Amino acid sequence: TAIRFGFPIVGVVGNDAAWGQMMRPQAAYFGKEKLVATELAYTRYDKVVEAMGGHGEHVTEPEQIRPALERAFESGKAACVNVEIERNYEFKGGIYV
Repeated sequence: TAIRFGFPIVGVVGNDAAWGQMMRPQAAYFGKEKLVATELAYTRYDKVVEAMGGHGEHVTEPEQIRPALERAFESGKAACVNVEIERNYEFKGGIYV
């Protein structure tokens, strides 16, 4: 929708290659070795946005974040900054969404 209507918004994805809202409770209750369908590949959300006509940035190192954000804002397009982060199995209780 943002691309279709030309809204120059910038979204940042903290990409841990997991379905965290299900993975963390599963790991806590059953152990990491019994996870079911929650560990994923690092999806290139930036490429999806580019394919739709927006601006995409892929970040793998902390020092790349600021330049990626600057380029995303300067693009004047709807943008996705896809930041690969470490997968975290810690479950602190509550509901993850």
